[in-house]
Amino acid sequence: MRTRRIALAATAVAAMFGLTACGAGASGSDNQGGGAAPVEGADLAIQVADGSEVTLEATPQRVVVLDYASLDTINAIGAGDAVVGVPQKTLPESLKSYKDTTDVGTLKETDFEAVAAADPDLIIISTRQADNQAKFEEIAPTVNLSADPKNFIESSITRVEDLAGVFGKQNEVADKVDALKKQVEDLKAKAKESGPTMFVMSSGGKLSTYGPGSRYGFIYDELGFTPAATDIKNDEGHGQEISFEYVAEKNPESMLVIDRDAAIGKPGQAAEQVLDNALVKSTKAAKNEKITYLDGVNWYLVTGGLDTLPSLLTELSDSLK
Repeated sequence: MRTRRIALAATAVAAMFGLTACGAGASGSDNQGGGAAPVEGADLAIQVADGSEVTLEATPQRVVVLDYASLDTINAIGAGDAVVGVPQKTLPESLKSYKDTTDVGTLKETDFEAVAAADPDLIIISTRQADNQAKFEEIAPTVNLSADPKNFIESSITRVEDLAGVFGKQNEVADKVDALKKQVEDLKAKAKESGPTMFVMSSGGKLSTYGPGSRYGFIYDELGFTPAATDIKNDEGHGQEISFEYVAEKNPESMLVIDRDAAIGKPGQAAEQVLDNALVKSTKAAKNEKITYLDGVNWYLVTGGLDTLPSLLTELSDSLK
């Protein structure tokens, strides 16, 4: 594994923007970075999205988080005082305690001046912002903590354990991680009962689906659900657009559905309405009442955090009942 070290000292980019650095955390607005030392028992090694390992030189005191999964984990381990900036527009209800931190734009369109003004000593990003990592690095050390879609569950657990280590919160996650691993194994044992399953996203009145190897492919590749179709072309994070005729042709025995519009607060036809037609009703999934509407916020915006991932697994388990 490749290893590199980064120092937790923000650069002088705030001056480049003509700004006076400032920021307020959820409850730690006076946190100061710079010469901070690791907290007692901290493990400052973090595995990042490309598989390499980054070792921080101090426990972060002021963190801008542009990845809701990481924010979910930081919140769950009780390290939220360090958070000084997050994207506010689509902030999940479960993370509303961070609504008074600096608004740094959206998950895809960052307000870099706001990030610099928050004076972070660490920036956490995901795949959504990966193309701009160099620009973030001009402001402060930056880590991409996206989970690996080809090894989603294990890599998500690694991110949880790494973040806990950075903040010296290993004890706070040990039991939760053990319970999560057991939940995964229990679900694997039941997933074969699903029959051919189709994972569908509704957005703007249209449908897309995800197969093995995709953003949501872990339900097939890691948990063992049976895909209703294996000819899916996975287009980045948006799956393959499909028609109602396609759904009827594949005739899944169960369907898992995300309403993207509802997840991002966009007005539009609800997924239940979109799927309320004769072609969908002709499927085994509809006839046997095996269409499950998932929590779109958790699945689309958060996904792999310490509190959210068990919720996702519970939804999948409940869909088998």
